[in-house]
Amino acid sequence: MKKTKKSGAALVLVLTMALTLLAGCGSTAATPSASPSASAEAAAKHLNLAMFWVSTDLDPANSYNGWVLSRIGAGETLIRINENAELEPALAESWEQTDDNTWVFHIRKDVRFSNGTPVDAEACKNAIQRAYDTNSRAPEYFALESMTADGQDLTIVTSKPCGALTSNLCEPLFTIIDTTQPAETLATAPVCTGPYVITAFTPEASVELSKNADYWDGEGGLDTISVVQVADSDSRVLAMQSGEADLTTTIDNSNLALFTDTSKYTISEVLGPRCNVIYMNNKTGFCSDIVIRKALSTAIDRQTYAGLISGETATGLYSSALACGTGVTGYTYDTAAANKLLDDAGYLDTNGDGIREKGGQPITLKYYLAADHGSSDSGIIAQSVQADAAKVGIRIELVQAENLSDIKKSGSFDLVSANDSTAPTADPEVFLVNHYLTGAAGNYGGYSNAKVDESVAALATIFEPGARQDAARAINQLIVDDAANLYISYIKGNTVSAAKVENAVQFPIDYYIITKDITIK
Repeated sequence: MKKTKKSGAALVLVLTMALTLLAGCGSTAATPSASPSASAEAAAKHLNLAMFWVSTDLDPANSYNGWVLSRIGAGETLIRINENAELEPALAESWEQTDDNTWVFHIRKDVRFSNGTPVDAEACKNAIQRAYDTNSRAPEYFALESMTADGQDLTIVTSKPCGALTSNLCEPLFTIIDTTQPAETLATAPVCTGPYVITAFTPEASVELSKNADYWDGEGGLDTISVVQVADSDSRVLAMQSGEADLTTTIDNSNLALFTDTSKYTISEVLGPRCNVIYMNNKTGFCSDIVIRKALSTAIDRQTYAGLISGETATGLYSSALACGTGVTGYTYDTAAANKLLDDAGYLDTNGDGIREKGGQPITLKYYLAADHGSSDSGIIAQSVQADAAKVGIRIELVQAENLSDIKKSGSFDLVSANDSTAPTADPEVFLVNHYLTGAAGNYGGYSNAKVDESVAALATIFEPGARQDAARAINQLIVDDAANLYISYIKGNTVSAAKVENAVQFPIDYYIITKDITIK
């Protein structure tokens, strides 16, 4: 504990230095609509946010950088997802589907970009088209045939049915920006429509924002905001305790009890669609055998793990935040059953060293792990799985990695940790498309099931919400029955704020942190 405090204090010092630096020399100038912050009243309405990730740039069409824009209250999409994981109008005040492939979105007439330029359907079309042309993830959300703009009416035509279109347009990749701005500022201070305007940006370090005086949805409750990247959870804890930060998110469960004094802090916590999952290599090595995958699925004590890291025991891909996460039969912790599976398949410990073999090869699995999404849960899970696997004669070697991206893409693993939002747009389809279709880019373990492929394709043609959830539940069960991966626990997201901060809410879909409603007492 003493060591943790020391390293955390160092990062708090870095945070302090970053705030001081930004106060003196921002990397970009404030836009004309940014409110001045020189008055004493403005100083009282300043908020310091310690966020686990600040991107390399702020172009929403680049990688996942749109998520940063959304989280800091700068970027908005046509539709947003509220605190109940329900869709609600944002820049589009309403919409309708005219046939299986055609949707019309009615853009609000009173919206302006932060530079004062009116937002019409043409501006929205240009932003969405740019994202679609620039980011390789975009076609995973819908197959775009054409877009047309007529005044405030934007018509999107897809080349095939997309039952998830309205949900998928909430993805911050499709943030509406002024595409006419100079290219050199788009990456550092994109002109958006949110309640706050970017005034300074340092890649992978910090963002400064001021109130957007032209915001369409009422006045923001803050005058200025400083966002600083603090990747380590323990360091975010210390930043809150020292008063350097007024607001943070994704505090590890082991530290959440430090903020239960309601005279000093407020905690907002909610179960979302995030899942701690361990991808298994379905194509090569021991895990290509379903017997090994089922034995591991049965040997691990998910309920105990979930208690250690806070959350719900996972049964499959989806949490109970979605209807398709209920009614699925998962694996029950049963060491005896796991041992029998292995015995019956001829995996035996012939030399008495405690490790089973087959064909003279001992079962040794390489398990790669790294902290993910601002949480250190992966380490707790990995050590627990290692211990439980040893009870059934499976040796697991843990390998810490700085970045798992290349390892996942290469398929050079037996097991690899992940913290995934399995319904990032509050709809189950896109995660299935990205991670479970045969050959999909995010299908790291090489899972393949023709029935799943067929069912996912059919899901796209279903538009009624309840029917979509039923179809996704059936697909969920197919994947669980194949023991494709190890689903450990569903994660409760949390937001911790100083007592002086009002209306800071944890959303189940973690696109949002700063909203117009947050203010200082």
